[in-house]
Parts: sequence; C-alpha cells; structure tokens
Amino acid sequence: MRDSSRRRLGVGPLLLPVLAVLVACKEVVQSPLTESGQALCLSDYATCIDPILQGNIQGATCAASSCHATGGNGGGFKLNVGAAPGSPEMLANYYSAKGFANLNDPDQSKLLLEPLQGSFGITGSHGGGTIFRSTTDPCFQTIRSWIANRVDDPASPGCGSCTPVADLSVCGR
Repeated sequence: MRDSSRRRLGVGPLLLPVLAVLVACKEVVQSPLTESGQALCLSDYATCIDPILQGNIQGATCAASSCHATGGNGGGFKLNVGAAPGSPEMLANYYSAKGFANLNDPDQSKLLLEPLQGSFGITGSHGGGTIFRSTTDPCFQTIRSWIANRVDDPASPGCGSCTPVADLSVCGR
C-alpha cells in the first residue's frame, strides 16, 4: 500500500499488521454442546441440599434475610426462602448453588469453602461466620457428594441417590 493510499484510508503504519490479521480471520462455527456429565441433580438439590441451606445449623441459616435470601447482602449467592420442590423459585435456588459448585474439583467449590472454618474466599472470610467446622461435617459431606455426583441432565435417572440429613443439629459442630 502506498503512502498516499494509507493517508486516504486513515491507516497508519502501525495499524497495517492489525488490519492484516483481521482480514485473515475466519468465522468461528460453534458446535452444539453434548452431554458431558456437567449437570447436578435437581431433585437431589431439592431433597438434600436446599434443606441444608434453608435450615438452621447451630443458630445460622444461609437463607437469613440479611444473608443469602433474595434481597440480602450475602454476595451473588441468593436463595428464595421456602421454595417448594418443582417451583421456579426452587429452580432458581438450584442454579444459584450450582453456580458456586466446582464440577471439575468438588473440594474447591466456593459453596463448600466459604462457610468452612479456616477457609478464606476471594473477599476474605465468610461474612456469616463458620458454618462447617470441618470437611467431615455431615452437611458439608452431603453438599460435597451432590457436587461430585455429576450427571448428563439435571433430571437424569442417576438422580435420587442422596440421603437427606435428617437432623441438622449434627451439622456445624
């Protein structure tokens, strides 16, 4: 390209390599996602996990109005209080919890680490204090099992395998 052509196009010598790369780009075609075991069981969430998050563990509940309840100040993790199984609110709770689950490494899930004693999140310690005293806590283990049990579809036949924590008073000790 001659100097006069560059001036006419308003292209400086530094922009020519960038323009060459842009011209060489091809359209990227995205293939549809395939089932890959990247979902968590919705029914297990409603049966085993939501009761833990909504329940009272040693005087604390994630769903407190000042914590993770919708409108609370508990960061991006939000819960609809009293959501009924099968309701849009329960589905929203499921997606909120799933968003804090690390499907590739369940032990690194923010849903587990934030409320764990001695753990620190990106913004510091859990504002709601320690919920799980250790990784052997029954509620911690139930949530961890839910995250580790990846399925192809939230309504997969592999769902329904969780065992609810019958007495939340055993958690948080």
